[in-house]
Amino acid sequence: MVFSPLLVAALLSVAAKAANDWSQPCFGECNWDITSGSGSGTVRISGPQAAVSDITNAAGWAILDCDANTSDQDIRLVCQDPSKGCDHVYNNNAAGTLVRLPKDCGSTPFALVTREWTHQDQSIPATVQSKISRRDGTQPVVKGMSLATNFADANVTYVNGNVALYLMGSSIPGAAGNFTVDPPTGASATKRGLLSWVDDSLGELAKVHADLLDFNKNVTGTSPLNFSKDFLLFDKQISCPQQGNVPAFSGEAKVDLNGKVDGTVNYGVAAKGSILPPSLDEFGLFVGLDATITGTLGIDATLTGSISSGKIPLFSVGIPELDFPKILTIGPTFNVDAEATASLDANLDMDVDLAYDVKGMQLFFPPGSNSQAGTYTPGDSNIKLSVSPNVTSHGQVAAHLIPSLDFGISALGGKTQATVNLALDADAALDLSLTASADASASTSGNDAGAEVGGCVDITSGLNVNAGANADFFSIFKKDTSVPLFQKNFDLFKKCFGSSTARRAYTGRAARAALLARDDGVACPTSLLGTAESVVEEQVAGSR
Repeated sequence: MVFSPLLVAALLSVAAKAANDWSQPCFGECNWDITSGSGSGTVRISGPQAAVSDITNAAGWAILDCDANTSDQDIRLVCQDPSKGCDHVYNNNAAGTLVRLPKDCGSTPFALVTREWTHQDQSIPATVQSKISRRDGTQPVVKGMSLATNFADANVTYVNGNVALYLMGSSIPGAAGNFTVDPPTGASATKRGLLSWVDDSLGELAKVHADLLDFNKNVTGTSPLNFSKDFLLFDKQISCPQQGNVPAFSGEAKVDLNGKVDGTVNYGVAAKGSILPPSLDEFGLFVGLDATITGTLGIDATLTGSISSGKIPLFSVGIPELDFPKILTIGPTFNVDAEATASLDANLDMDVDLAYDVKGMQLFFPPGSNSQAGTYTPGDSNIKLSVSPNVTSHGQVAAHLIPSLDFGISALGGKTQATVNLALDADAALDLSLTASADASASTSGNDAGAEVGGCVDITSGLNVNAGANADFFSIFKKDTSVPLFQKNFDLFKKCFGSSTARRAYTGRAARAALLARDDGVACPTSLLGTAESVVEEQVAGSR
């Protein structure tokens, strides 16, 4: 994509813009920006004049005693310039008013005043005394205020009115300057669902991310996703005793996977509700993803039966969080799981590559009016398959490499917590049907004697992206919610060989689910399987 100089200049200029203006007091409404290096965002609160006020220098106040690292506390403050509007906090009653705090007072941007009084300590430091502006020269009264940030538990009713909340955040520092959080008015204030403010905001946010990333591929805020590991999914060894003409031998069924994930992720969030009383009625999450998923699945089996590894966690690492203190915190984690299942009744030795390329994927949860986007392309795959030719066999193998993103969400001082999971299930599946030729036989040592391999091999791949939640999140989504966001399947390879009888005996994909659902474990074979012979060894082009 080519950008004009005017567009580039516009992107850079708005990236430096902040919604929060520390020189202007917050009377009735207020913006606050994330300024940390791990993301950006803007939250806007609005309500009656008596419900939202300010105790920063912009409103004429000077804070005398306040712990910058504590949220709920008693503070001392004094009005040093009444002309700037110190009295605004007393519009109805200071108690019950949500106030903006200075950067060096408290660990949160806003706090609820639960009590106000004339403080017994009336001392004023000289540095503040010199800045006091009083026409009559009188000494101002030092006040005390109790501040609370657990809005659901504050021991005060919302006597000054409700305070609305609108929020947008991005994992990309500086991106907040590219959007403006304006509360909806008129008919748009009641829009819900597909035409909601959150849907509109997430759509705009996705465009901002796309523009910034197209302009600068190395933009900060796209967290790297890197994983590479060889691991054993299943390994069962059995000393098989002699059974009839089957000699004793050491049998094994082993499944291993060499997996690798390389990519980047960025994300954003939008929410709408109220901070007083604490509640959200709309919430949405946007995730942008580019990733290459590769691996080699290996299966070596001289036992028969079914294999199920279950989902095995392989890797987990945190991603920089997005934090609006005591309002909304998003803490992502990148995980990788793997799983393999198989149903086998022949000597099998197989290696097959998993290769998938995900570009420009955009995912939205909960789904709304914004379309999921992106391209998914299977890469080239090397396939090696050797099987015993002198048995009639119907075997199935399925392997899954599952990178996922867990977004831990804590809203409004922890009133509600949930985890939203986005899982990319990259899978490869093999269907194998073999029919022993009529003249097939085997020696007592297990070696085949003139058998001809006949049958069909069918290999498919796919990507399924699903979103879910592990807990209720207000009334927006429920526990155990599961939503399919993206699904695509590809036919990688299909080949029939040998006799026409063997081709007709091919059971195909219809039998896969039933066979893979078996849970009878692996055991020693009751008949000679014979030595595995190569039936496929080639590279299959992923994009055809």
